[in-house]
Parts: sequence; C-alpha cells; structure tokens
Amino acid sequence: MAIVDKDRGTILGINFIDLLIGVIVVFLLFSFGSKVLVKDLTYSGDEMYSAIQAYQRLDSKGFLIEAEVEGKWIADQEEVRLRGILVRPRSGAFEFKTRDGERLWLGGSMSYLEDVAVSRMTFVPLDNYVARLNQGPASFEGYDDMLAYLEDIKARYGADHLYVSGDIALVGCDASAQEVFDRFDQLYLLRDVGKGQMREGELIYKLELAELGALESVDIKADRVVLGSVEGVYLGYREEPSMEGLHVASLEELK
Repeated sequence: MAIVDKDRGTILGINFIDLLIGVIVVFLLFSFGSKVLVKDLTYSGDEMYSAIQAYQRLDSKGFLIEAEVEGKWIADQEEVRLRGILVRPRSGAFEFKTRDGERLWLGGSMSYLEDVAVSRMTFVPLDNYVARLNQGPASFEGYDDMLAYLEDIKARYGADHLYVSGDIALVGCDASAQEVFDRFDQLYLLRDVGKGQMREGELIYKLELAELGALESVDIKADRVVLGSVEGVYLGYREEPSMEGLHVASLEELK
C-alpha cells in the first residue's frame, strides 16, 4: 500500500480529510487540557514562568500559598514529593519552606542550580477570598495585648484567617534578637521574616503574611509592642464574605 494515494486522497489508507480533522481535534484537546491545568493552578516543570506570574497575582492580594510539588532532587536524581509554603520567586525558580522549617529552591524540569527539579507543581492557597484592611501604627502593652487586638479584628469581620505584613517592634524584650528571630522563623504559616534595624532596648522585625494562629504559638515577653510600618492586615475566607465595605479579592478571578 502506498503511503500517499493521490487518486483516493488517503495517507496510509486514511482519508486525508478525516486525518486532518483528527489532528485538529487532538490539538484542541491538548490546548484545552493545558488551559485547564493552568486554571486549576497546576503547572508542569516547563511552565515555571507561568507559575511565577500566577503567584505574583495572588501574592499582590495577600494570598498565602502552599504548594504540592513533584520532582527530583538535583543532587542525586531521586524522586521527591513535597508540600510547603512558597516564599518568593527568583529567575524562574521559587524559594520554598517545608513544615519542618527546611528551605529549598525549586527550579524547572531542566534546572541544575536549585535543589529540586520540578515536574509538576500545584498551588494550594489557604483561602478562597482575601480582603485587605488599612492598618495604621499601633502600640500595645505587650505581645499578648497585640494578639488580642488582632483576634478582635478577626472576630469582628468573621474571617477564617488573619495575616499581618509589616514591621513589629518589641521594646524591653526578655530574649535576644536571634532567639526572637528563630521563634518567628520556625513558624510554618508565615511567608517570611526579616530583621530590621535594632536599637538599644528595641528589637524590630519585618513580618510577611504572618498568620495570627501561628503568631499566637510564639511565647514573647515584652514591655511594649509596636506595629509600625504595616503594609496590611489581610482577612482570609473560605466562603465569600457578605460584609459591606470590604474590597475582596477572589481566588477564582485571579487564576
């Protein structure tokens, strides 16, 4: 049988029109499937830049994002599955924090400089809706007083989660700067913490999306606590909030 039969209009015995339709159908199914994966916040190791763009959209609205990761350790090519918090993107890769506090770098399927070469990654945001509250500087008579204030905000707005991003100053703290940093740094539901300028008798830290429940697990004794330059207090919800006056970002709309 001839590969191409011009008289019958066939290729390998298949009608050319039928073959063309089949190719188009396969192409459309592949395209649709790819879009569905992206819409569901699942990315292959070849889609790291698309994943970074999606992360930046969500991060800009205050979403704290867990990720489920499949891939290989670059050092020995052993397969690995991980779940953790995405900390920040950098040049086609993500800094990633596991629940036990280990920090790794996730690269694409062809990466060789990072810790893990990703074959598949799925974002798992903790909330479906996030609202941002403007929060000015505030001073409290101790760490527990600050937590009670934030708990009141969370209850008032009926939120499932509350996150703080901004500077926190501890005056008259009973622990060293490194000890306090380590206590914050071990928290899983906190995207990141940095040390600010330290003055005599005052410890300053920059918190990034620190979840209230996580902050409540830290034992800190201080004479005074100041929330200084606060980028935002974010309220997280599983269900769409009905309270008026909130500007709410929807996970579905940001995908």
